[in-house]
Amino acid sequence: MKTQRKKPVTFSQSLFDEMMEDLMLGHPLHDICSGTHRPTLRSFYRWLYKKPALLPRYRHARDLSADSLEAKILSHLATLPDKADTATVNLFKLQFDTLRWLMARRAPKRYGERQTVEHTGQEGGPLHTIQRVIIDPNTPPPDNKTDTLMKG
Repeated sequence: MKTQRKKPVTFSQSLFDEMMEDLMLGHPLHDICSGTHRPTLRSFYRWLYKKPALLPRYRHARDLSADSLEAKILSHLATLPDKADTATVNLFKLQFDTLRWLMARRAPKRYGERQTVEHTGQEGGPLHTIQRVIIDPNTPPPDNKTDTLMKG
C-alpha cells in the first residue's frame, strides 16, 4: 500500500517561528513536521542546510525544549499514587529515565552528566611536585664566552 506524499511546503519565516515555538514546548520535531501545512522532516532539514542562519534559532529552541520536558516530568510525578504496585513504579521510572535522557541530549550543559576530575594530593591536600635534574658527568659545562658570542 502506497502512502500519499505531502504537498511541498514553501519556507516562510512565520512558519519556521511557529515550528520553533512548538519545539520549545517539548513537541518532537517528527510530530511537528507531520502536521498539515508543515514541511516533511526531510524538507525541514533542507531548510536548515540551505539557510544556515536558521541553525542558532533551531539549536536554541531544542535547548529550551529541555525545560518543557523538565516540567512534564514534575507534573507526571505528581500523578504517581502514594501507594503503587511494582509495575506502576517501574512504568514511572522508565518514563522518567526516558525524559531525563532526552533532556540531557537537548541541553547537555544543564541536564547532562557532569564528570569532573580533581587533582589533589594526599588526603585532599595540595599536590606537591618533585623536579629532578640529572647531570651527566661526561658532558662539559657550558662555556659562557661561547654562549655570549653566539647570542651577540
